[in-house]
Amino acid sequence: MAESSSNARLSHEDALRVGTYGVLGALMAGPPARDLLERLSTAGGEEGSDGIGKAWSAVAVAAQRADPAEVRQEYSDVFIGVSQGEITPYASWYLTGSLMERPLVELRQSLKALGVERHRGVKEPEDHAGALLETMALLINADDVSFDREQAFFQAHLEPWLKDCFTDVQEAASAAFYRPVGLLGAEFMDLETKYYRMPV
Repeated sequence: MAESSSNARLSHEDALRVGTYGVLGALMAGPPARDLLERLSTAGGEEGSDGIGKAWSAVAVAAQRADPAEVRQEYSDVFIGVSQGEITPYASWYLTGSLMERPLVELRQSLKALGVERHRGVKEPEDHAGALLETMALLINADDVSFDREQAFFQAHLEPWLKDCFTDVQEAASAAFYRPVGLLGAEFMDLETKYYRMPV
């Protein structure tokens, strides 16, 4: 996706949301490199914290125990496979049962209206979970995107399916490191859904 202008006036809460979208986007787009695992290993909520805090703590524990080579293989098993992984993390797949369907067409229309473009060389369709999560981080961080447009994008392109995808990741037979990632994603999608449904 194309870079968007940075909003220096982000609230602390929105900065945390952007960070969470960015981390989840990176983890869904590909297996984490050692430096990301090291950063994740220090994440976590306080004792007695809420669901999202506990999910971050579970990700931190998984990152502390993770071997980068094993996580690379796990990512391949869960999301790629020989012909297909256990999870197919695309909006079209979750909403229609096939790839490259109407949800992708509608997403491309939304992205064009927002002025968001794919990076050259990116082969994955835009409705991949990683790309959508990274796009949300860009939209929240952009000072030229209104709350209403950000809300509409989330409700049209993430809310209808992404929590289900993260729930499936938690249940994937090959998932170990990615099981708490799925938990974090599902908890975060719940929070974001409630956030965008609150009266402004």
